[in-house]
Amino acid sequence: MTRSTSRLAAIAAAAIALAFAALLAGQSTATAPAASGAKTDCGTYDSASTFDRGQVFAIRGVNCRKARKVAKKYDHKGTAPRPWKCALAHGGGKALFSCGYGESSGDIRDWPHALIAKGVNRSSTGPPPPEPPSPPTPPSPPDPYPY
Repeated sequence: MTRSTSRLAAIAAAAIALAFAALLAGQSTATAPAASGAKTDCGTYDSASTFDRGQVFAIRGVNCRKARKVAKKYDHKGTAPRPWKCALAHGGGKALFSCGYGESSGDIRDWPHALIAKGVNRSSTGPPPPEPPSPPTPPSPPDPYPY
């Protein structure tokens, strides 16, 4: 091998090693779950809303036991335990409310400690009850001119 050939081989080997390292680095970040989108299902509790049950999801910075405790208190009493702050969801659907702490403004779901609650099994599911039967019609009066 000549000097230029060995130099070229060394450069090629370095380029392949860098490409392989970049490929591995890209793979590890692509397969890791996104921290902002990951939610932990913490189970359900008896809800005081229009839903029979509330389902709690811990977004970040809270364990499931605490998340259910905070959600249940806000659902039943309308106040969150300190330092938590909660806000009702708007727009219909199954979303009930979000709670969080660690910030003072912005989307509560983006705060360092956050959870959401969704409704499960709406109390008024199914078709509405049937209408009560109408009262019987009264008999018609006799005809004044029988002929």
